[in-house]
Amino acid sequence: MTAQPANAFTRGLILISITVLFWGMLSIALSFALKVQDGVTITWFRFLVAAIVCFIYQMARGRLREYRTLKPREWAIMFVAGVLLITDYVGFVVALNYISPATNQIFNQATPLFMALGGIIFFRERLTFIQVLCFAGLIAGLMMFSNAALSEMTAEAALSGDRQNFIIGASIAVFCSFTWACYAMLQKGLGSRLSSTNIFLFIYVLAIVLLLPIVDLASFGDVKGAGWGILAFCAFNTLIAYGAFGESLRYWPATHISSVVAATPLVTIFCSYFAHRLWPETIPFPTVNTLGWFGVALTLICMVLFNMRPKAKAAKETTEAA
Repeated sequence: MTAQPANAFTRGLILISITVLFWGMLSIALSFALKVQDGVTITWFRFLVAAIVCFIYQMARGRLREYRTLKPREWAIMFVAGVLLITDYVGFVVALNYISPATNQIFNQATPLFMALGGIIFFRERLTFIQVLCFAGLIAGLMMFSNAALSEMTAEAALSGDRQNFIIGASIAVFCSFTWACYAMLQKGLGSRLSSTNIFLFIYVLAIVLLLPIVDLASFGDVKGAGWGILAFCAFNTLIAYGAFGESLRYWPATHISSVVAATPLVTIFCSYFAHRLWPETIPFPTVNTLGWFGVALTLICMVLFNMRPKAKAAKETTEAA
């Protein structure tokens, strides 16, 4: 077992909580940004800003020399991780051509499950019986939370004759969840060889190059005043959320991180509620019935119980780190 600092649990909790908070707020900002530009162009801009900031930061710290220590196999792994993350970003946008953003978010809830399975299969992470029950409770809670919205969307698709589009969009969304989980496993594996910032810098630059042919650069001429502020928030959201996520992988097992990532839709629903009160025409508030709110409570309870450490285990980690 790799020794961890005595406060590794607290650090991991703070970092992954920051990630979930910013991911939860992102869809609100994107709702405004998508009024002016397409999703691929917005994504490209987010990667561009993130790459510039990361490059300046790493160059000032003298950390760019880390790349010299990488072997061809590690470069190949980092390239595949980048392609997987870019596929997730682009796939999310493509899915929106077939299903609504709310539906897309519901099917993206498969991400924590894939991530937890990856932690168990590739990193030999073990779950206690209580954690298995809590993870099952997480899945059940998320299904309860989304039951009303998903039922309405399925009914609407059947009535409008768009059932095929619904199936295609849902399949793309689930596939994106799978690719993102695979990317997260590769990044966790590279964590001992390269800092998370340098991993993201490589991915950001790769995304800038690969997405450039399909970016609508002319659309930036239509962005005015507050629009630039929204784009800036989306860009720095990428920096903060993924930076915190990358660092959390150093302190927490993937299975634990997945249990907190599962709460992202709950953050989104609360953010949507307050945003809907301010901008009802731009930000819709999805339907959540009584069963859904019970699902919210169940998800939060299971997430907390899943990540509670027995005192004996915490004492062991502290002893190993000493």
